[in-house]
Amino acid sequence: MKLSRHTIFIHDFPDPGKYLSFNTRTQAQVVIDATLKQVLDSLPEDNHDDSTMKALSSLKEMGILIEDSTDEELIIEEWFHTIKTDSSKIDATVLTTYDCNFACTYCIEDGVKARIYMDENTARRAVSYIKERVNKDSPEKLLVNFYGGEPLLNLKAIRTVAGGLKQFASERKLPFSFSMTTNGALLAPRVVDELKDYGLKSVKITLDGTKELHNKKRPFKNSRGSFDILIRNILSAVDKIEVDIGGNFDEENIASLYDLLDYLADLGLAGKLRSVGFKPIFSTHRDREKVPHISDMGCVFFEPSVMESMINLKKALLSKGFKTNTGLGVNLCSMVMNASVFIIDPQGKLYRCPGFVGHEEFIIGDIDHPGDEDFSSQDLWKRCIDCAYVPLCGDGCLYAAYIRYGDIKQLNCQKNFMEFMVKEHLKLNYKYSRKKD
Repeated sequence: MKLSRHTIFIHDFPDPGKYLSFNTRTQAQVVIDATLKQVLDSLPEDNHDDSTMKALSSLKEMGILIEDSTDEELIIEEWFHTIKTDSSKIDATVLTTYDCNFACTYCIEDGVKARIYMDENTARRAVSYIKERVNKDSPEKLLVNFYGGEPLLNLKAIRTVAGGLKQFASERKLPFSFSMTTNGALLAPRVVDELKDYGLKSVKITLDGTKELHNKKRPFKNSRGSFDILIRNILSAVDKIEVDIGGNFDEENIASLYDLLDYLADLGLAGKLRSVGFKPIFSTHRDREKVPHISDMGCVFFEPSVMESMINLKKALLSKGFKTNTGLGVNLCSMVMNASVFIIDPQGKLYRCPGFVGHEEFIIGDIDHPGDEDFSSQDLWKRCIDCAYVPLCGDGCLYAAYIRYGDIKQLNCQKNFMEFMVKEHLKLNYKYSRKKD
């Protein structure tokens, strides 16, 4: 037997002389002692007692160890193929508009926002397109996320799409629900009550700190602050549907996020919110356009201070009782995921990545004439075949590669980021899962 190339170790954790081992493909993790670690370091030596052989057998079942003859490249290739061909669910994102009632200082859709709304005809055609995809793929469930711009500026389109799909799914006895990525300003109690009848299950709302900092980064178009109305709407919605809170940070507002957590906890939201998570503000298409085409813009995720900030925020979230994403699951880019993941814009154009919507060069077809471009067949991950972290990142984010290099196929390796974040997340998961037990 030998170690899987996807097995990593955290030394002297959770105690001195212990090792937390983790396989990035199987997600198996187990603590071993120094004696067993020495055995693993000496493999393929096979002169072991019964107790050691039993331990090695268990590690093999977890995928931490593999047989000497195992072709691990073939295993990971088949594993990615299984993920990319999985048609167990349709996961569609529908943009009801490119318009927005906010004027966020760092908007990823800067240059795309416009008074373009999905009309009734396009909404009905979007329903027909999704129905065709369901008939073709026979999924086990149908999920839709409404996005924008601000999706609630076009409530009529949401009613048409969600209503049509709910009836269709009901007739097929197909589980259906929808979520929404919204700034939250229009998520009044009556809107939540109405949309629940159409299948609304969850919403994601962004808060960028306490009142002063949030209002500075996410004001209304008329410069009025949005914080107070968002808090009112969150407090009303959280007992009716699942609510996720996201936040974006830079040096200006990161300290405020810790105060925000205290504020939300004081409101009794720590145990009610489905999840809370924060990420750094990164560059946009407009930033890319300002530099020479061949320039390397760098990547915010490479900055040690950003990595440390993300982990410190996770620690604060967990210590205050908030649920948060562990960050350890498979995170394949939507550009290379299977065709069951797609985006319909307000005009019926099809995209694969939210970061590219509104940019003509990334259209893959429309709801009347689907395109043939299949990013999933490119298997860019193969150039990272020897990396322990490829099962988690699958060659990374193509949007980030585009922003950094102006080319989605350039390798934007984030191994240092992955190595740091995975190990720190493993420590947090271990600590807080044990505390929960």
